[in-house]
Amino acid sequence: MVVNQAALPSIVQRGLSEVFLDQQRQFESMLPSFFKMVEATQASETDQEIGDIGQVSPFTGEIAYDDFAEGYSKAITETEYSLGLKIQRRLLRNDLYDVVRNSVGLMSDSFNQKREQIGASVFNNAFNTVHTVGDGLSLCSASHTSKVGGAVQGNSGSSALSAAAVEATRVLMVKFKTNKDNIRQARPSLLLVPTDLHEKAWEIVNSYGKMDTALNNRNFHFGKWNLAVWDNFLTDTNNWFMVDERLMKMFLKYRIWEPVQFFRSGEFGTLVQKYAGYMSVAVSTVEWRWLYGHEVS
Repeated sequence: MVVNQAALPSIVQRGLSEVFLDQQRQFESMLPSFFKMVEATQASETDQEIGDIGQVSPFTGEIAYDDFAEGYSKAITETEYSLGLKIQRRLLRNDLYDVVRNSVGLMSDSFNQKREQIGASVFNNAFNTVHTVGDGLSLCSASHTSKVGGAVQGNSGSSALSAAAVEATRVLMVKFKTNKDNIRQARPSLLLVPTDLHEKAWEIVNSYGKMDTALNNRNFHFGKWNLAVWDNFLTDTNNWFMVDERLMKMFLKYRIWEPVQFFRSGEFGTLVQKYAGYMSVAVSTVEWRWLYGHEVS
């Protein structure tokens, strides 16, 4: 499809005071806050989990030796994305208001939006198998397994956002064990919510006293949590997440095979100017213990 002069007759004639590209698509990216941004170097890359060692046992005259082995691995392959415009040369020449050139610039906004949507898809698909972790299950699952003998564990709930649900989730995350059932250090530190839960989450984090009660009890959650609201990119209005930010930035990866880049070329036979953008990226995590998600009906 070629954008030609017939489609935009107003911009090739004098008489307009001003022309607005009023889409206002710019936004502050959340990707650096959530992902370890990685430059990919191979066609397919793999993250490898290593199994923990066992627990210390009493000495009975002979040392009890243990071993360790590989845990789960997660392979990641690139996905390519592109978008282009074909512009009639005559329209480019006669455009009196730079509408066409500015519209070509909107491709940058489209790619920024797509990059953000790819990142948010990790959370939007946390309860299905679009993005699986090392054990082949969804990122948030009630039955994560271990390859090295650990018990089944879960990081998926269905509680609506409330102060009580936040505390219950904190306790569950703190009690996560390693892949060999050892005690581990957990530091849940962030609440991630969609636009629709912003007010509720803000009250939980910032209320000095307990919410919705006449008692003068202090609010345990006051100032305890960082709060992230991924406006418009978290698509479910009820689902919310508790995050261990330290582990998230270790395991949640945004791999870039080719960053966003733009091309331009002329087509001699039809006198059409072509503009195109391209990128190749993928997101993944082999580990799940950095997150607890609630899929709320």
